[in-house]
Amino acid sequence: MAELKEYQGRAKHWLRRYFENCRQLGNANTAFYQTTSEIHEGDGIPYRGVKELPGLPYVCLRIPTGGGKTLVGCHAVAVANKHLLQAEHSLVIWLVPSDAIRGQTLGSLRDRTHHNRQALEQFLGSVTVLDISEALSIKKADLDSSTVIVVATMQAFRREGTEDLLVYRSSGALMSHFQGVPEAILRDVERDADGVVPKSLANVFRIRKPVLIV
Repeated sequence: MAELKEYQGRAKHWLRRYFENCRQLGNANTAFYQTTSEIHEGDGIPYRGVKELPGLPYVCLRIPTGGGKTLVGCHAVAVANKHLLQAEHSLVIWLVPSDAIRGQTLGSLRDRTHHNRQALEQFLGSVTVLDISEALSIKKADLDSSTVIVVATMQAFRREGTEDLLVYRSSGALMSHFQGVPEAILRDVERDADGVVPKSLANVFRIRKPVLIV
C-alpha cells in the first residue's frame, strides 16, 4: 500500500483535528476557527458553512494538482468515521465532475490491487463501492454492515430541467430502509404533494446522513 506523502499526511492530521474539535466544542464554526488557529499559531480563519445545511461540519483540503486527492479522500472516510461520527460504518457519497472521472474513481476504489482500495480496506474493514444504478437497489443490511461508497457525478442529483431523475423516484427495492424509522428522522426527508414520503434513494441518503466527498 502506498504511504502518504508528507503534505498528504499533514492534510489528514488537520482534518482529524477539525473533527475532534467539532466533537469537543459541538459547533462546526467554532471548531474551524479553533483548528485554523492551531495551524496558523493564533490567527484563526472565519468559517464559511453551507447555508442550506446549517451546522454541517464542512471543510476543504488543499492538495496540489496531481497530488493524490483520491488517496487522501480514502483516508478521510476513516477519519470521519472514527473522529466525527464515532461509528464503525458510514454511507459516503463521492461526487465527481464528469463521467470519465467517475469511471476512473470507481475503477481504483474497486480494484483490490490498487493503493486507493487498499487504503480503504486497511482503515475501514468491510467496504462496498457502488455506482448510482447499483445503489438504486441497495439493501439495508449492506448499509448496516459495511462502509458503502456511492460514486456519482454531480449531474445525477441536479433536478433542473427534469423531475424524472432516478434518485428521486420511489422504488419497492428500497422499502426496508423506511421501516421503523423514527418520525424525528423522517422530518428531514422529502415528501410529495400529498405529504407521502417517496421510497427513493435520495430519501435513503437523507435518513442515513452520509459523509459527502466532492
